[in-house]
Amino acid sequence: MSVHRPGRVLLRNLPLQFVSKRVAGEGAKPVDSNLPLVPIIDLLICMVVFLLMSFSSSGELIAQQASIKMPSAGHAIELEPAPTIAVDAVVVTLDGRRIADTATLAADPRVERIEPLIQSLETTRRNWSLLHPQQEFSGKAILQADVGIDYRVIKKLMASAAQAGYANVSFAVNRREP
Repeated sequence: MSVHRPGRVLLRNLPLQFVSKRVAGEGAKPVDSNLPLVPIIDLLICMVVFLLMSFSSSGELIAQQASIKMPSAGHAIELEPAPTIAVDAVVVTLDGRRIADTATLAADPRVERIEPLIQSLETTRRNWSLLHPQQEFSGKAILQADVGIDYRVIKKLMASAAQAGYANVSFAVNRREP
């Protein structure tokens, strides 16, 4: 056997022409490509199920928190989109952000300003004015309070909301059939 220059030897002697072209580097990319449909269909089904589960056909604006037992009312109207102040036995929140402790507010009988609430509501009002420059600010807010909350806490919250420019405070209630 003679000595020769080393080169590509693997699969060189196969009689299949497309294999030898690929091994030699002469193969071109195929013009048509296969699109895997099964993973795409799985993805679309997951998206449809997610959207159906998160869709609310009743038009509810606020979800009742588990820690709040809201009062019932026979005559109620639908709420419009507005900042939501939620009060339970432990904490006061504005659109899910903690503002104050309910026990601290209930301990003092005087009606005084709740500064974090006023600042947050004023920020929300300024943002609304920037997003809707042609519309007049309505001053609506939604108060979602537990049945057992002291009236002084509710009075402080309503007074603070009014000082921040939200004079139209609506109470969120559970609708009861008359």
